[in-house]
Amino acid sequence: MMKINNDIVKTLKESNKVAIFIHTNPDGDCLGGASALKQALVLLNKTVDIFSDSKVSENYSFIKYVNEIRYDENVEGYDLHLAVDCSDLKRLAKYDKYFNTIDNTIVIDHHKTSEKYSRLSHVESGMSSVCLILYYYIKELCGLNIEIAQSLYAGISSDTGCFIHSNTTSLEHLVAAELIDYGFDLDHANQMLFKYTTLAKFELNKRALAGTEFFADGKIGLIKLTKQDLIQSHAELNDTTGLVNQITNVNCCEIGVIIYEQEHGLFRCSLRSKNSVDVSAIAQEFGGGGHERAAGCNIFGCLNTVKKKIVSVCQKYLN
Repeated sequence: MMKINNDIVKTLKESNKVAIFIHTNPDGDCLGGASALKQALVLLNKTVDIFSDSKVSENYSFIKYVNEIRYDENVEGYDLHLAVDCSDLKRLAKYDKYFNTIDNTIVIDHHKTSEKYSRLSHVESGMSSVCLILYYYIKELCGLNIEIAQSLYAGISSDTGCFIHSNTTSLEHLVAAELIDYGFDLDHANQMLFKYTTLAKFELNKRALAGTEFFADGKIGLIKLTKQDLIQSHAELNDTTGLVNQITNVNCCEIGVIIYEQEHGLFRCSLRSKNSVDVSAIAQEFGGGGHERAAGCNIFGCLNTVKKKIVSVCQKYLN
């Protein structure tokens, strides 16, 4: 059993108005974790808001409070700032300048490359998801219910790729079984998390996969997307989520990369690996980070320059 930080529990119980921050381009783990934590704190009569720099994909709309996420910058009057699933301040995007404007701050994270940027923190890189960490904290704070169980399941199942990624152990299955027993609609949750898509995302997938390039005898697969690709597909940045995983399904591919244009001259790179390559080390070479099998970074430059840079470093780590 994971050991919780009693100072974090004490701080959560003593706080009255809490701002929860999640990372840019949010996924199921940070959304499920923020939702579950807000539910627990509301049960303890706290006022809680969740802030996100990026719009949330429709497939997460079934998670409680996701449709109430705030995107404004009116971050005043809170006595606790809490970051969920954010390895460094940069991941908070426009909220990075607000996080440490008060002294009372907490980070709960599970990334191997997590940095120290808060008064209190619980970083458990051996955990597959931040929701698995929060499972223990919420049981200590107030216990579980059907809606908290659904939110935690969303995060644990998302970050394990529906329990098939290499970070899956018996613990994930045991905790998931306990959560499922609370009786939320498991079929609907799985449909939304792993099958639901929009026509815009489908069109973006077609465009992205059609332009996939392979390097190093197929060991590196790369997808590139520009802002024009998103416009012509009527898609948004969050529609790129999960695309990179399709490359590593190719039998010979060891490293999958997707580079997409966030703004002119700035590209976000997401990396995945299948067996032996630590992609968090690759991401760190560009100031990013993450996990051994899933990581990301930002790279400045034109598309061709960025592509050459990331492929070159990937080749170095393959060798």
